[in-house]
Amino acid sequence: MVAQQQPFSTRSIEAGVYHSRQDPQCRLCKDAPETVQHIVAGYKMLAGTVYTERHSQVAGIVYRNICAEYGLEVPKSKWETPPKVVENGKAKVLWDFRFQTDKQLLANQPDMVVVDEEKRAVVIDVAVPADSNIRKKEHEKIEKYQGLKEELERGTCEHGR
Repeated sequence: MVAQQQPFSTRSIEAGVYHSRQDPQCRLCKDAPETVQHIVAGYKMLAGTVYTERHSQVAGIVYRNICAEYGLEVPKSKWETPPKVVENGKAKVLWDFRFQTDKQLLANQPDMVVVDEEKRAVVIDVAVPADSNIRKKEHEKIEKYQGLKEELERGTCEHGR
C-alpha cells in the first residue's frame, strides 16, 4: 500500500513534486516517466525475467490451493514445476496445457484449467497487474480465452476427459 502512494523519490516525483529535476523519464529505459507504477509493472526490460517469475510464483500458489481443495497431490516445493495433468475422482487440473481444437483460437494455453466431476471447466490465466490495470487486464484475459471457453463448453477440446 505504501508503494502505491508514491512515497519513493522517483524521477517523476522529483520533477513533478519537488521540482528538483526537469526530466521525469526512467533512468533505465527512458521510455516512460519513472514512477513506482512503471518500476513494479511497466518496465519492459523486466518483463521477461522478474515479472515472469512473479507471475509463476502467484500461479503456483493458485495451483497448490486448487490441488489442496480437490484432494490432489500438491507439489512439495514452491519451486517445483507442476505436472501437466493431475486428477482424481473429483477433478482434473491441467497446468500450462496446450489445447487442441479444430477451430483456430486466439489463445489455447492458459496457466490452468480445472475440470470438475460434472465436467465443468474453469479457465485460469493469472495476471499480476498494478492496481490501476486490474479491470483492463481482467477484460483482456476474458477476451483472450473466450474462444477456448466456448470450445470447452461444447466439449470439442482435446484434454483427455
